This record gives sequence, structure tokens and C-alpha cells, in this order.
Amino acid sequence: MKIIDLLELDENAEVLNKKDLKEIKELPAFIISQKQKEKFSSAGQWLVLDELLEIDNKYVVYLHDEEKENTWIKLPANYVEEDYMVDYQAEDKCPLGIDVLIKEDGYPIGVIKGCDSIQQAKVDNNLDGHRYKGELGITLNDKYFLTYKKDNEEFKVVKTNVDWDRGKHTI
Repeated sequence: MKIIDLLELDENAEVLNKKDLKEIKELPAFIISQKQKEKFSSAGQWLVLDELLEIDNKYVVYLHDEEKENTWIKLPANYVEEDYMVDYQAEDKCPLGIDVLIKEDGYPIGVIKGCDSIQQAKVDNNLDGHRYKGELGITLNDKYFLTYKKDNEEFKVVKTNVDWDRGKHTI
């Protein structure tokens, strides 16, 4: 699964970052047709994935482009406003809809959904000879988690292995 583009749309479904677009050159008709719906707002940042993916997260708005087999994911406004939760303090609160992916030795082992505080999410330690680290992001469904990497300034869809067993897998 690959992220095709990151678009910023206004309330009229107009692209605001046209010069930064990589692959999407025009909006599909389904985005434009959605703006007539009562509770739909196109304003915000949208990620476009290169396959159809069912999103099982009540805080995430998504649309399927059946014709091109793409999934359009609208990033929660609070996540965008907090600059993708990259620069945060331990005493800060997690915005609604933000989750924590816990990794052991670099492998995803579980997700804490709806973290209460950044302190809960700031896992970064060594226990029993294994390194544990927490990454803030958004749960898409039981198999995929969306994070933002500050180092290379890009989003990444991580496949989660919640049943990962240290005894069965080699590192």
C-alpha cells in the first residue's frame, strides 16, 4: 500500500496546494458530489492511498474512488492543527481520535486506542533487553496504522501485528 498524494481542500472542494501535488491532477467527481451532502465538509487535508481500504475508525472520514481503486482519507482537523503530533510535551493531551502504536525492537506489537495523555504515549525505554517505543498516529483498521515521520516529513501506513509473539518470530 502506497500513499499517492496529500491534498489540501477548501470547503468548496477546491485544491489549495496545486503546486505541491505529485500524482493527483484533478479531483474525482465523487468528491465534488459529496459537498452537496448536509454533513460533509471537504475542507482539510486528504491522503490518497493506492488501494481500496475499509477504515474502521469513527473519527476518520474516508471515501472510495471505485474507478481508480483509491481510498481518500480526511485527516482529523485536530491532528493537522497539532502539526501531526510531532512536537509535543509530556503534559499535553492527546487530541480526540489519536492513538499510539507500540513497537518492540522496531516491530509493531499493539495499539493503544484513544490515548489519554502524551505521557501515556511517550513510551521510549529498554526492558528485558528489548526496546519499546510509542508512535502517535491514527488507527485505520485492525491491520493498518497511519503515522507521520518528522525526519523525512512524510506519512507512512504501518501494518500492525497485534498478535506478534517474540518467541515465534526472529528479529
